[in-house]
Amino acid sequence: MRMLELRAAGDVEAQLAFAAPDIVFRTSVGRTHPFHADCEGFEACADMARAVNIAYENLGSRVNRLLIDGERVALHRTTRIRNRGTGRAVDVDMWNFITFRDGLVVEFSEYPDMAAFAILDNQDD
Repeated sequence: MRMLELRAAGDVEAQLAFAAPDIVFRTSVGRTHPFHADCEGFEACADMARAVNIAYENLGSRVNRLLIDGERVALHRTTRIRNRGTGRAVDVDMWNFITFRDGLVVEFSEYPDMAAFAILDNQDD
């Protein structure tokens, strides 16, 4: 998927070219995670994407399952992520559910393995 390639390249602005003006981002990430808030609208989602890119480096994804039903996509992937602050890198298993309208993303939901993020963000090691 082109969006995964752009994320691994750190090209947030090119990723945002796929976003509709009324995009909604949803996540199940717990309140202890710095990026726990859902976002609505292009600017809020753009700010979140930029902040995530500052905190984490995406080292690439392996697509495990991809289901497409019209304008809806379910994606199960494993992504290697490096915390730019701690330098720690781990594999994070996650699901994404994406809805398109007229070729643009109108809803992007992300459900990562929070145990992997706990290891990734641990400051004690």
